[in-house]
Amino acid sequence: MSSPPYLILKTPHPAQRGQSLVEFAVSSVVLLLLVGGLVDIGRSIFITEALSNAAREGARHGAWYDAPNLSHPYLFDAQIKAAVDSELASISLPASILKNPSTTCPSSSDGNSLHNPPFVSSAYPSTANQSWLYICYNNSPGLDYTSPASNLGQLDVNVIVLYKYGPLTPLVTSQFGAFELAANQHMTVQGS
Repeated sequence: MSSPPYLILKTPHPAQRGQSLVEFAVSSVVLLLLVGGLVDIGRSIFITEALSNAAREGARHGAWYDAPNLSHPYLFDAQIKAAVDSELASISLPASILKNPSTTCPSSSDGNSLHNPPFVSSAYPSTANQSWLYICYNNSPGLDYTSPASNLGQLDVNVIVLYKYGPLTPLVTSQFGAFELAANQHMTVQGS
């Protein structure tokens, strides 16, 4: 029987000792950029969902009909804004800025008459991480619901939340700037 061969370990050449450190430094920059980009993408998707929930909750709040009292107690801009802001606060976003009564419907960039996205850039907030709220009634730019009407059936309420998203990663910000996120929800006001 022969004895097992012994491994002979070589010590690295003095010029190769820093090679792994340099390789790690170069590859870590790329990995950090990828992770930062993924964090920004995930955060923007999360905020888009929150904006969608806020618009839906605001529209549901405004469209609700109090049948026993035959009234629409929440079909006012202030109550709809309160419902939207409550949803935004649940994920620590600042309260929206109501753009009524100066205008109630932002202009769409593709010319659709229902005031659905995409919207023109001037309809979005001018600073990052801020949301603007538009409340449209019957898709009319100048119409604002201020008092009960005799026939509110088939009245369309459209709650639009526009947000300028500022990425966390400096490289994404320097290359692309802030992104414009939009959520809107149409609902028909209940009751007669």
